[in-house]
Amino acid sequence: MDYTPETLFEAAAHLRAAREVVVFTGAGTSAESGIATFRDEGGLWQEFPPEQFGHWPGLVRMAVLRPRTLARFVLAVLEPIATAVPNAGHRAIAALEEHTGVTVVTQNIDRLHSDAGSTIVHEVHGSLFEIVGRRGRFVRLLSRGDMLRLVESLRRAARSRLALGRLLAAVRPMLGLGLRGIYRPKVVLFGEALAQPDWDLACRATSQCDVMITVGTSGTVMPAAGLPAKTRATGATLISVDPETAGLHDLWLPGRAATVLPALVDAAFGGEAA
Repeated sequence: MDYTPETLFEAAAHLRAAREVVVFTGAGTSAESGIATFRDEGGLWQEFPPEQFGHWPGLVRMAVLRPRTLARFVLAVLEPIATAVPNAGHRAIAALEEHTGVTVVTQNIDRLHSDAGSTIVHEVHGSLFEIVGRRGRFVRLLSRGDMLRLVESLRRAARSRLALGRLLAAVRPMLGLGLRGIYRPKVVLFGEALAQPDWDLACRATSQCDVMITVGTSGTVMPAAGLPAKTRATGATLISVDPETAGLHDLWLPGRAATVLPALVDAAFGGEAA
């Protein structure tokens, strides 16, 4: 199913009139950058069940009992992110800032919005690249080069008979015990509160915007999935960009983010002088 020109032009008109726009993104936004979703058919949760791999106690248990399996899981998560680059959808969202106020609220942990040039990004599920210590104290920010080196070490750990030792050594830039205690990626796993201050800032932005564009989000992961309903209750217009399901929306533009978002921004602002 394709969107109609009439729907595109109507969505563009709302975008053109908006003073503040929130772009709320999920896994589908990064799919065309080579990062597969966890929940879809063939996703990671099918091979690595979330009740075992989706929370810290389960990950610790797997490290002790099945370290090579855990190494394969971490490798499957990190490798696509380490090699990913922003796609046309990410770049279109960043370009939107040239024309109106834009806040990106994302459930993704891949930092591709920041790499694309978006300046206000609230990562409500955290980031694999930001390493924090006790009480969320910032420790370091990893580069994609750091992540690539970590991936190579994990690949060796997954094949090794001494898998636990190699696994712990491989993830040391990201996870371990330092002089000030345990440090870990600032990612939100099952049972944990959403990342702060990102969540509070996201709630504030979604309560003040004129338009929210939801992109590639399943609408099932709470509490973040409740943001569109809260935004709609303020009278804002909801535009959904998704190939398969519209979810809660006023206007639905079926299709992939990398195709639809550039078309939407061009329809709204393409005629403006650079």
